[in-house]
Amino acid sequence: MNIEQLVSGKSDDERYDEEWTIVLSSKNKYILSKSQAIILKQEIATGNRATVMFETFAIPIPYVVEFYRSRRFLKDTHQLPETAHEKPYKPIPPEKWAKFKKEIYEKIG
Repeated sequence: MNIEQLVSGKSDDERYDEEWTIVLSSKNKYILSKSQAIILKQEIATGNRATVMFETFAIPIPYVVEFYRSRRFLKDTHQLPETAHEKPYKPIPPEKWAKFKKEIYEKIG
């Protein structure tokens, strides 16, 4: 830690943001933010071999061919795509989902 970091109270990690690239076997590329990459790394490290859902896209872990940090930059100096700011998808609670399904099935007979 240098003098600037001591004065500002920020560590190196807090001052920098990162852009991560995911390449799937289908040749699809996804750009992730640092926080999304941490979520994905955690899922891979804990042995999850399923799909990690975000709001508008999903990363199927078994089909990840490449996963690497493509860029590191000072915060607010580079704009990441909108999808790189999405939070992981949180499913509907089971009791709410059961109620919703019941209503739909009643409507369609």
